[in-house]
Order: sequence, then C-alpha cells, then structure tokens
Amino acid sequence: MSEGVTPSPQGAPAAGHNQHFIGGFIVAVLALLLLWSTFYISSPFSARSLAIAVAVIAVGAAAGLIPCRSPQDFFGGLVLVEIAIFALIASAELPGQRGFAFGPGTAPRLFAGVLAGLGFLVTFIGAVTEGPAIERYRLRGPLLVIASIVLFAALIRPFGLIIATYSAFIFSVLGSREMRWLESVIAGAVMTAFCVLLFAYLLNLPFQLWPQANGPTILLNQFHDLFSGLLALLQKAVGR
Repeated sequence: MSEGVTPSPQGAPAAGHNQHFIGGFIVAVLALLLLWSTFYISSPFSARSLAIAVAVIAVGAAAGLIPCRSPQDFFGGLVLVEIAIFALIASAELPGQRGFAFGPGTAPRLFAGVLAGLGFLVTFIGAVTEGPAIERYRLRGPLLVIASIVLFAALIRPFGLIIATYSAFIFSVLGSREMRWLESVIAGAVMTAFCVLLFAYLLNLPFQLWPQANGPTILLNQFHDLFSGLLALLQKAVGR
C-alpha cells in the first residue's frame, strides 16, 4: 500500500538556479555593452567602474558564487545601477559644476549617483533576505517607460521643459493598465510644475520652458544627427 507522503519539489532548486543563470547572463551582457560604450566618452572612470562591478556581480550570481535569495530585488537592483551607468555615459560630455554654479551635467550625474547607490542597496537586500522569484512580465510597461524617456530627450530642446515633461509623463503612464485619465492628467500637471520649480528656479539650470519658433525643424535635425552619429559609431566599431 502506498503511503500518502507528499513528494518534495525536486525541480524547485534546479528551476531557481536556472533562473539565476538567465538573470545573471542578461544583466552581465547589458553591463558589458555599457562597458564597451565607456571607451567612447571623455570621462569614463565612474561609468566604467560601475559597469565592471555590475558585470562581476551578475556573473557571480549566474555561477552560484553569490547568494541570490530574492531574485526580483537582486537583479532589479543591478538593473537600476545599469540605468545609472547609462545616465552617466549620456551626460559625460555635459559640463559639470563650476564653483557653486551647477552646470547642465550636474543634476544628471547627481541623480545617477543616488540611483546607483540605491540599486546596490536593493541588490544587497536581495542577496541576504528571502524574497519572490522573477515572475512573468509584460513588455508594454518597460517599453513605454523607455520610450517616454526618449520622447523627453527629443522634445526638451525644441519644445521646452514644460511640454517635454508633461508629454513624457502622460506617455509613461500608458504602460499601466490601471491608469485613469483624469488622475494622470492632474498628476502630470503637478509633476511638470515641480520640475519647472526645481530645475528652472531652484537649481537655476538653463532650460528653455516654452517651444522655440523653429521647434519642428530642430526636432528633425536632432534625429538626423542621431542617426548620423550611430552610423559613424557603427563604422568605427567595425573598423571601416
């Protein structure tokens, strides 16, 4: 007679290790791409050091050398650090602080440093505390958030801070299926007012608030310069 003993989930540890390997591999590849990008900027030390650290941690987690008790927090924290690295690379050519005056590159680097510190803190928490595994997710939210960042970068110069901030906020909340238009419109207006107060008045950064007369032309020229720069970078990478 068979006994009513519940079998142990033999596949659970293997599934967890496989998840750690996949997560570590993806994060490590992204870190290596960021590391490669640091060879094309003038001040690469901070971004390059962070990219190397993230790649080493991700490889260690994939190999099982670093504990990963909460995969969501562990790999999510590393991704936050990679976003900070990207911000450092993107703002590398902007002038920084001169004396007590903030330059255009001061705020992005400051926020990137804070984000990197928080990312490492979340990763540490994910390494030492038990937490949920990585679940299935939809690409709609992350893609729209990334697209909203690109939209802000494209609109800030030709159409000003107000339109760029409000448009990026509304576009980003479309990634949530729980969004409500009235609440989103009001929250977008509040966020826009806060950004104008912070960057234009408190930090006194030279942001244009309203659209320029030739805004559409500037927008088209930006895309032309972007594609030309990407093409030149690709040709340089392949050694042509």
